[in-house]
Parts: sequence; structure tokens; C-alpha cells
Amino acid sequence: MKKIIAAAVATAFVAPVMAADVTVSGLSEFYYKDVNGATSTGFGDHALYFGAATETNNGLSVSVDMNITGAGADDSSDSINVSGPFGTIELGDTSGAADKYDDRIDKDVVIGTVGVSGSDAGIGWTLPTLAEGLSVYVSHSADTLDYGDGDAAHTGVALQYTAGPVTVAYGDNQADTDTNNEQYVGGTVTFGGVAVSAEQMTLGASGAESKERGMGLTYTMGDLTLAYSQQENKDSSDAVTSDITFVGVKYSLGGGVTAFAETSSDSIDASADTTAAGISIAF
Repeated sequence: MKKIIAAAVATAFVAPVMAADVTVSGLSEFYYKDVNGATSTGFGDHALYFGAATETNNGLSVSVDMNITGAGADDSSDSINVSGPFGTIELGDTSGAADKYDDRIDKDVVIGTVGVSGSDAGIGWTLPTLAEGLSVYVSHSADTLDYGDGDAAHTGVALQYTAGPVTVAYGDNQADTDTNNEQYVGGTVTFGGVAVSAEQMTLGASGAESKERGMGLTYTMGDLTLAYSQQENKDSSDAVTSDITFVGVKYSLGGGVTAFAETSSDSIDASADTTAAGISIAF
């Protein structure tokens, strides 16, 4: 009895911990893939996502996300987000400005051959709404990131504007070293179940840039989505290094389960021709 009373007294003096709202979700994708005649099976995205959200005494919303691969490693994009009248500040492994509004033609599940790419950042700030339909984002990356893919130091700004069915975006990363500069431009038009997109990423110093550019089309009808993308990449001498065509289909079976099939071919490198099919589940 004395032990019970002592425990109760001790508990009374412990400051209560404010419990955050905690969420757990995940994604698993299994595929059968053929690359120029060589077959393989495996997992694409295969991860658990942990999130928590709370509110400070002065009304700021604070959340954190931690992502772990199926192998138990860091799946990147971990961040702490603070939101208030000033907008939202992301601290951690977040998007650089040139990478913020891209992925318009990236519609594959596991092949991963189409889509432009920009650098990550350590700090991202989405400003409060300045005008209807306009989003403004600022990013900064230090000399070294202790996570993610260690992209070069930069400061960037990105804009996205939506008016009816049309969305256009622009992003620019000015790096400490000019050879790491990045500039993005893209847009999407939607009508009915159709979305038509185009985008370009320019990488490097003025006069010696490489370019990734492409266009894509998706058509969604109920649970069925069809996708087509075409991308051409050029090096700093303006020589074409890849010319990729992608076609894919996804069908939602309900309950977070999706069946998919996709194929890509490269007119520059026939050995990169890939076909894949599989199933994914999000929970």
C-alpha cells in the first residue's frame, strides 16, 4: 500500500506531456521488370511514413514527418514544419526552389526514366497567400546537408500561378558555384479527365547548360489512368544524350490497391528499354 501511495504522489508531481496527433502510413510496390531482355522482380517504393502534429501555446501549428524504407534506412524528406500567419517553414530535407513545382510529366511507378530533377534544400518557406491562385516559395541550402543527397549550397525562389484550368510555374536556384545553378519552367492545362503538361530544367552555368525537357499527357476515367510522356535530355554541347518515350496504365482496385503496367524506350540507348508490371498498396 505504501508503494502504491508513493507512486501516486510521485505521478502527481510529473508535468503532463502534451500529446501530439500521431499518424502512421505506408506504401509498398512489387514489380516484375524486363530491361532489354533481362528480367527481375523487386520492390519500388517500400516504406513507412510516421507523422506527428501539435500546436504551440501561441497558436503555431508544428508537424514532423519521418520516413523509413522497407530496409530500415532513411527514406529522405524528413522535416519539421512550422505554420502560422507567416506561411509555412519547412526545416530538414525539403525541396529546392527549382524542384518545388516540377514532376509534371513523371507518371511512372517503378521505371523512373522520365521527369526533370532539381536539388534538395535544408530550409523552405511557403509565403502566405499574396494573391488568389499565386504560391511563392523560397529555399536555402547550406554548404553541407547532413541528410538527403548532399546538394550544392544555393538560395532560390519559385512561383506557381493557377487560373482556371491553367497552371504555370517557375523556379530558380542560384548556387554558390555557378556550375550548380538550376532553372525550372513548366505548366499544365486540364480539361475533363485530360491533363497536358510540359516542363524544362536548365542546369549549370550560363553558356554551358545542360537541359532536361519534356511533355506529358494523362487521361483519367473513373479508376483508370493512362499516361504518356516524351523527354529529351541534352548536354552542355547541345548533343542529345537521351530521347525517352514512356507509356503507362494504372487501375485502382479500391482499398488503396493499384495495379499498373508501364514501358519506356530510349532512341539513343536501346539497352535501356524497360517494361514493368506490378501491384502497389498504400495505407
